[in-house]
Amino acid sequence: MANPLPNEDDLYQQIENGKLTVHPIIWELLSHHIGNDLYMINLILGATILSRNNPRPMTTEEAQKIYERIMLIKDFLDKLRKATKKDVGF
Repeated sequence: MANPLPNEDDLYQQIENGKLTVHPIIWELLSHHIGNDLYMINLILGATILSRNNPRPMTTEEAQKIYERIMLIKDFLDKLRKATKKDVGF
């Protein structure tokens, strides 16, 4: 997982101030590929935690790390959507 850039908030502000937008096709690709992948990761995570046939159950710490990374990706997409003033659903 990449660490946040030291000036990440400034970059989002520049995008917003410059009134930059993201083409709807790009949003559709992001939604389709990243959004669907995040959804599937959540489903797999839940199934793994609840599975009784799993030879080595996932620890709470492992599950928390995965969930935190999912939320970081979701937060990035939300910030990008807000900065580009595009109201598209994921």
